[in-house]
Amino acid sequence: MARLAEAEDTLRAIGAGEVDAFVVPDGNDGQRVFTLESADRPYRIFVENMRDGAATVSPSGLILYANRRLADLLARPRQDIVGAQLSTFVAGDALIVPRELRGLRDASESFEWELLDNHGTTVPVLVGVSALEVGGDDLTCLTFSDLTAHKSQGREIAQLSVIQAEQMADLQDAQVALIQQATHDALTGLPNRALLVDRIDQALSQAQRSARCTAVYFLDVDRFKHVNDTKGHAAGDIVLRRVAKTLTSVLRPMDTVARLGGDEFVVLAPDIDSRLHAVDLGTRIVEVVCRQPEFGDGEPVTISVGLAVSMRGRKNAETMVSEADTAMYKAKSLGGARAEIFDEALGKQAHDRLSAHNILETALGDHRVVAHFQPLVDIRSRTVAGFEALARIVQPDGSLLPPAAFIPIAEDTGLVVPLGERILGLACDEARRWPLQSELTVAVNISARQFEPGDLTMIVRNVLKATDLNPRCLHLELTETALIDIHPEVLTQMGHLRDLGVHIGLDDFGTGYASLTHLRRLPVTFVKIDQSFVQGVGGGRDDDRIVSAVIDLAANLGLRSIAEGVETEAQFDRLLELGCDQAQGFLFGRPLPPSAVAAIVESS
Repeated sequence: MARLAEAEDTLRAIGAGEVDAFVVPDGNDGQRVFTLESADRPYRIFVENMRDGAATVSPSGLILYANRRLADLLARPRQDIVGAQLSTFVAGDALIVPRELRGLRDASESFEWELLDNHGTTVPVLVGVSALEVGGDDLTCLTFSDLTAHKSQGREIAQLSVIQAEQMADLQDAQVALIQQATHDALTGLPNRALLVDRIDQALSQAQRSARCTAVYFLDVDRFKHVNDTKGHAAGDIVLRRVAKTLTSVLRPMDTVARLGGDEFVVLAPDIDSRLHAVDLGTRIVEVVCRQPEFGDGEPVTISVGLAVSMRGRKNAETMVSEADTAMYKAKSLGGARAEIFDEALGKQAHDRLSAHNILETALGDHRVVAHFQPLVDIRSRTVAGFEALARIVQPDGSLLPPAAFIPIAEDTGLVVPLGERILGLACDEARRWPLQSELTVAVNISARQFEPGDLTMIVRNVLKATDLNPRCLHLELTETALIDIHPEVLTQMGHLRDLGVHIGLDDFGTGYASLTHLRRLPVTFVKIDQSFVQGVGGGRDDDRIVSAVIDLAANLGLRSIAEGVETEAQFDRLLELGCDQAQGFLFGRPLPPSAVAAIVESS
């Protein structure tokens, strides 16, 4: 037998099964002898080569044996482990170790500990405990499975779980953002058309069960284009956000305020008592919005509102929005800042508008839009000075559709742009064929909407080049009412047209918004006096004085005056007395097809 502290060789001998017994202190100044039977040597060799750490511990917590793997875990030589208290190598409360071991004497258990290695680093281990009785002595056998790799993997898994959770949260946020973007307006945050239609359909379904009314309001900001043109789009955006906020604040929580785009809003008001209640709400919406100032200068914002009502959910969403839109146009035509309800008469008008739109669109595609020409006469010489080109649609049966049947819908829908371009081309192509064409002019009406794309000058230049028409023979007539929202860019384009040599004039002068300021700013060379005044000339009424004033004004500004709608010799004679330059009307001829124009020129 040898004392354990004498040499490392002794420990190796124990591990190799070459020691039969050893003596250790029992803690009471005595010694106890532990016998190692030779039959146990294979098991000791097995334990020594285990992948897990192993130790035998006395009841007092003294380590009697430690295998090589435990020494590796603790990064200590075994002579520092055997004979030391187990608590020395356990992180945490050292006093609890003996108590834990005594509590586990009756059954095999396993639990987690953290051991302290020679560098003070904690090593997580899974501890297996088994009771062992040797020669009447109760010992405890411990195994230590290194959990370092497992814990590291667990931390990685936990970290990956956190990352995955964050990615899922980001994905959910992105999905919410996409849904918001797909169903709401970016500028105002209001629902868009897709979400609005869905809510209207839901409201109509509920109305079928409740026998209540559903109201839809189509709102359009009056003169919004003027705001954008004069104060910029940023100012226009402020107006739209303010209108959206005002509408949201005055309506019920169950109501929906949506923006369709531009300056168009729609309000859905479900569960309304009656049509009268719906009309009252529309009037209140107009009043509330009109009380809001647009800017610090106090310029007001007004809206036009169209209203459609469904009883018991008998309509669908698209129909209601369309009906409310039609009613809104009626409110606009009556001056704006008011609410109008859709009824049967408006329904017929809407049908007629749609029919006119389809007719015009089809006629443009089939090249059935033609130009007829009405003579323009020099009053002093009573000779033909030129012609005005007027649009006509050739019906499939050969009849002609007058402009009054399609020009208004062309203006509303924007079809006036391709329509105007086609009439311009036809007029210039015909004018180059006239005898003495260098002395004759052709007048073409131009809509304010034709300036909006910004390419009118290029279009006119290309047409003149293609037809080889002298630019000074082309006269463009812009209606006076178009001046209400004239944009600086329009003035620029008009200047470019003048630079081409084209003459520009004001049509229907006296019925719109033109002022001396407009006449001073615009590059115009003539004004056409509206026929509503000309027809009263010579009758001793106020129309004489109005026409006389316009003629004098034009002469003083160096502009040519043209009287429209001359039908009688008395009117002609009076215009001659007043000094009017030119005249146009049924007295000299109705609009004629191109084939009849040459004969009129020759006879003149």
